[in-house]
Amino acid sequence: MAFGKRQKVKLAANIDQVRSIPGDFTNRYVNRFAMGVTFGLSLGSYLWWQGWLRTVHISGLDSLLVRSVVTLVVLLAITSIHETGHAIVGKICGMKVRAFFIGPFQWCIRDAKWGFEFKPKSLFFADGITALIPGEGELRPGQYLSMMAAGSLVNVLSGCLALYFAFHSGIALSPPILGVIALFGAWSLGVAAANLLPFRTPQGYSDGAIVLQLLAGGAFAAYHLSVARIGSSLVSALRPRDYDIGSIRAAARGIANGRQALLMWLYAFSHSIDAGKTKEADDVLANAELVCLQSAGKIPAELHTSFIFGNAFIRRDPVATRFWWNRMQATNPTRFNADYWRAESALHWIEGNLEEANHAWEKSYALVKQLPQAGAYDFSRDCCTLLKRELDLASVA
Repeated sequence: MAFGKRQKVKLAANIDQVRSIPGDFTNRYVNRFAMGVTFGLSLGSYLWWQGWLRTVHISGLDSLLVRSVVTLVVLLAITSIHETGHAIVGKICGMKVRAFFIGPFQWCIRDAKWGFEFKPKSLFFADGITALIPGEGELRPGQYLSMMAAGSLVNVLSGCLALYFAFHSGIALSPPILGVIALFGAWSLGVAAANLLPFRTPQGYSDGAIVLQLLAGGAFAAYHLSVARIGSSLVSALRPRDYDIGSIRAAARGIANGRQALLMWLYAFSHSIDAGKTKEADDVLANAELVCLQSAGKIPAELHTSFIFGNAFIRRDPVATRFWWNRMQATNPTRFNADYWRAESALHWIEGNLEEANHAWEKSYALVKQLPQAGAYDFSRDCCTLLKRELDLASVA
């Protein structure tokens, strides 16, 4: 999966797995059983491989331990090749890697710094994620389409090549090695087929669904391209006020429901704040709240900070600010970054607790001033400045 960001979803999982959104090229029944189909394709590849081993009398892989190790190594290799395909084509198209997950091995940029995590729980699932963004905000639909299709295509090519080697009697390799190559080939084709199946899970869309959405154009194509282009604000001078607000609004209205529509409205809210359009920001925030409460399910803690800041700074509404703060706390946030502390500062300010507000603001500013010069981080620093101005005014009132 490229551009995807997996999040743990419990309360909203059933809703997100079953529902399909008009125009997204998925079906609620396929969505519901997508994981089962994926498992079935993998199991079918594995069973074929076992039968092939018996047919060609390869016995060096009979041990349960050996087969388990081989299975894990092959699965990680297939995932690595899939994600590397996304990454290489993305780099050719001028994109930059922001995250690269291969099962438990997870590299990611957060707050402008590369970090690495090893998550043993992901060892036996070997899911992959590659997150890429355009270097300067420019991204043509054809480039995005090429990058999205690359993962499955490289699996097909490597799988066919591996099966050719395994079946070619003239290649002087030991039988167990040929057995491993055959498993890699068969499983690669199964993984490619699963990735090209159009479906939706709580974590996002499959590569196949995104490819169809891009080919069709419309709201979902606008959504994917907007998310990718906005991501470049982390590495370029692009600020929220520079966003293509027409495409963002078209995607938000066209999709209408779910987390994708919510994300578009939140981007539009940042655009309005950065452009100094207070009335527009209020209207956009209302749309975001409606989508969030009616159809977005359980959202991650990070998305609540815009609601908290907006209700305090734009609406001056302490009741609504507290409501969104409590919703965020119910998600048990674990990332206490500049946005989190700015949201807490806004809450204390609008409730009249200036000492706590200034204390939280200092934490936010200490973090945000360390971030590099880029459009997204400049906007975050400006939001701190706007809030500080209100804190100073309140202290002399």
